[in-house]
Parts: sequence; structure tokens; C-alpha cells
Amino acid sequence: MINFLFLNKILIVLVLTFGIYLAFWVYFANRRSKTNQLFALMMLLALFWITLCYLSGISTENLELSLLLGRLAYGIAILFFIPFYFFFIRFIGEKREFLFLKILIPSGSLIIFFLSVFTDFMAKEMVPATFVGVPIGVVPVLGRGSFIYFGFVFFVAVFVLFLLIKRYLKSLKIEKIKLQYFLFGILIFVIANLVFNVILAFWQRDARYYQIGNYSVIFLLGFTAYAIVKRELFDIKVVLTQILVGAIAILLLVNVIGSETLFEYIWKGALFGVFLIFGWLLIKSVLKEIKYREEIRKAYEVEKKAHKELKKLDEAKTQFMMATQHHLRTPLTSMRGYLDLILGGSYGKLRNKKIKEKLKRLEISSKRLAKVINELLDISQFQLGKEVVNLQPNIQIEPILKEIMEELIPEAEKKKIYLKLEKPGKKLPSIKADLEKLKVALTNIVDNGIKYTDKGGVTIKLKIENYKLKIVIEDTGMGIDKEELKALFIRTFERGEQAKKVYTTGRGIGLYIASQIIEAHNGKIWAESEGIGKGSVFYVELPVG
Repeated sequence: MINFLFLNKILIVLVLTFGIYLAFWVYFANRRSKTNQLFALMMLLALFWITLCYLSGISTENLELSLLLGRLAYGIAILFFIPFYFFFIRFIGEKREFLFLKILIPSGSLIIFFLSVFTDFMAKEMVPATFVGVPIGVVPVLGRGSFIYFGFVFFVAVFVLFLLIKRYLKSLKIEKIKLQYFLFGILIFVIANLVFNVILAFWQRDARYYQIGNYSVIFLLGFTAYAIVKRELFDIKVVLTQILVGAIAILLLVNVIGSETLFEYIWKGALFGVFLIFGWLLIKSVLKEIKYREEIRKAYEVEKKAHKELKKLDEAKTQFMMATQHHLRTPLTSMRGYLDLILGGSYGKLRNKKIKEKLKRLEISSKRLAKVINELLDISQFQLGKEVVNLQPNIQIEPILKEIMEELIPEAEKKKIYLKLEKPGKKLPSIKADLEKLKVALTNIVDNGIKYTDKGGVTIKLKIENYKLKIVIEDTGMGIDKEELKALFIRTFERGEQAKKVYTTGRGIGLYIASQIIEAHNGKIWAESEGIGKGSVFYVELPVG
């Protein structure tokens, strides 16, 4: 059978030893800090209160002395909540003064202190008590003021808990870990006192379990001390696991000490030893898990930050490109206008053939530059998610392809390759399209085929499949590598190694723009090739109607 008086003696020694250690540890960590001073005062009042409670309950002969000590314990306990309130208000950095509470809590605590010590406000008398038939000393019978006393205590504790939760929800990760310690400490303290010092006390009509509630203050102060002094805090799970292992170890040790025979000492001692080993392994595994999760969290934070910075840089780049293109487009438009006027004879007839030839070359170059600027502007708008195409109904594809043919046949003839269009025998249905943008997309694909074809040529075929218009652009050129085929329409300003060798001045944006325009038409674009030197086939699929 468990000797509760002996167990209580062990607990009071452990609590007092640990409490004195915490008081000195925190105070000497920073003696000038008001926070550390308030904590030391809290700890001293708590230890005084717990000691008085213990002493008041052990004597069954001198009940008058026990009653005096019990009343004094209740008085000291209420004084504990003065530094308790000011400590947490100061530590969490609460900016509001709460002037009413600054007056109410100290004055209310002092009034209740005198009532508890000098009247039967909290304790009317001391009576012997038992637990499961075993004597546990004497306990106080609650007085008429107990409702006020516990109500006051509950209000202060819950108010501080509310402020902590409020601050916790607004805090960053590092501060949250620290606040977790305060929250767990106060929760254990409030719940233990509510159960053992209030609910069971009113139910039994005496405070026979009040020392269990009293001892819970060591959890509040222990968690708080650790959060004050330690800069790098363990995850709360580690500490809770250590506390659980430690509590079970103490109970097993008490059980070993209470053995009556050698056999009991041996098997209980062996059980205690086995538990210590497994407890150590449990704590080690929790530490390992926390460390692993922290490493993952840090890596995620670094990646998240890097992604955010890259996104900012990308947006800045896009905005810069758009601004630059707009600034280039205005003077270029004016330049092309003046060239048209000069070549058209608006400023008089050009008699010098050499000047006229150079101006025509300049006109061709300005058109190419305008095309580049428009392509870059389209890229920027696509990347920003803006609407670039304006779809119109009843657009015929054949006129668009004829214009493309007229523009690009001279390029094909220069390279001595063919460029031909194969149409089906029946009339093709109309499509919804942005005529100019679709022309740009198809021109880029056909032009791409001409650039990378030295023998043979490029064939454009039109088909109707599954109620969709399919445009097939087939060339006999250099072909596409299997790996490069995967990223053909994804990358901008990048080209395959073979493409760089064949056509050195390419920009690597034509196919990307083409794919974006086709997708904006609710269509599909893809390419196929059997490999380098085996030509390539580009497919464009557009919905009809």
C-alpha cells in the first residue's frame, strides 16, 4: 500500500529543491532585469506557500497551529498573484496600462490576504482526512469566502492566459516557441488548481487534494524560467516528453524505496532501470525528430525566400522590358513614317539610286526591329497574364496563309528550297481568331522551318479532324533532338545546340510566342521529329466555328 505521507515528503523536498534552483538560476542570469526580479519574487512566494501547506497538514495533534499555518498559506498564495500579473504583463510587452487592474490586483490581493490569515474567510477549521482509507494528515474545511478567493484567482490567471494567447497568435515563429512554454505552464497550473483546489474541494467540502494543485505551480515556474533564461529553446514536445519520463521515473523510484522484501527490491529496481533506458531512447528519438523537422523547415524558409526574391526580380525584369519596348516603339514608328514619306516622294523625288537603296534597306531593318519589339512586348504581356489576343468570329485561314507565303517565299528562294501550301478539295470552315496575332504565330513557325532547312523545303497542309482545323507545317531540315523537343515551347531566349550552329543570329523567342498565341486561341501546338537530320513536323490545332 502506498504511504501518502512519505510520498508527500518526497514531493515537497523535490519541489523545494527544484524551486530554489530555478529562483537562483533566473535571478543571477540577469540581476538587474525587472523581469528576472519579479520571477524570483514569484518563486519565493510559491515556495513559502507550498511549505506552509505541507506543514499545516502533517500535524494531527495541534489543530490550532495547523489552522494558523493553513490560513497563512492561503494568504501567501493570494500575494503570489501580484508579481504573477506584473511579470507576464511586462514579459509579453503589453503596451496598454490596464490602470484599473494595476490597482485592483494588488489592493484586492492584500484585502484577501488579511481576511484569509485573520478570519475564517478561507479556512474554518482543520480536520483529519483519508484517501482510499489511508490517513493523509489534516486538511482545511473551506470558509464562506472561498468563492470570492477562487474567483479572484481564476480571473487573474485566465486574464493573463488570454493575453498570452492573443500575443501568441500575432507572433513570429521564434517568439511563438517561447510563448508556448508560458501557455503550457499556465494551462497545467490553472487546470490542476481548478480540479483539485476548487471542484473537488467544493464537492468534498474540504481541501484534501489541495496540495496536488499547489505543486502544479512548479510547472508554471519551471516552464517560465526556461523561457526567460534560454535563448535557443527546445521544441515544447521535447520538454513535455522529458517531464513525463521524469514523473514516471520518480513514481517508480518511490515504489522501489517502498519495497518490503529483497525480491521486491530486485524486480522493482530492474523495472526502474529498464524504464530509464527506454525513457532515454524515447527522448533521444524525439530530439532527433525535432532536429530533422527544423532542418526541413529552415530549408523550406530559404527556398521560399529565394522564390520570392526571384519572383520580384522576374516582375521587375518584365516591367523594365515593357517600359523599354514602349519607349522604343514610339520613335521607331515615327522613323518608319518618315521613311514611307521619303520613299513615297512626299519630300520630292529621290534621284540618287544609292541613297534610295540604302533607305529601302533601312526600311527593311526598321520593320524587323518593329517585329522584335512587338514580340518582346507580347512576351511581357503573356508573362504578366494579360489578355493579348482579341478573338473575332468568321475568320478564314487561307488568306492568312497566302499572306505568309507571299512574305516568306523570297526567303525560301534565296536558300533554293521550296515553300508550298497543300489545301483540301473542300472549303474549310471559319474559326474565331485574332487575325494579326495568329498570322504572327504561323509566320514564326513557317519562318523557323525555312531558317533550319538547307535542302528540300517546307510544306503547309490543312486538314479537318475531329471538328478541329489542323495546320501541319512539315520541313526537311535539321530536325530536333528528343531532349530539346520537350522544352521547345517553354523556354524563351534559348535555342538548341544544333540550331545555334545552323542559324547564329536567332533570338529563341519565335516558337514560345507562337505557343502562347495558339493557346490563347484555345488551341494546341506540338512538334514531332525523328531526330537530328531527319526534319520536323509542327502541328497547330484550332477549334472551328
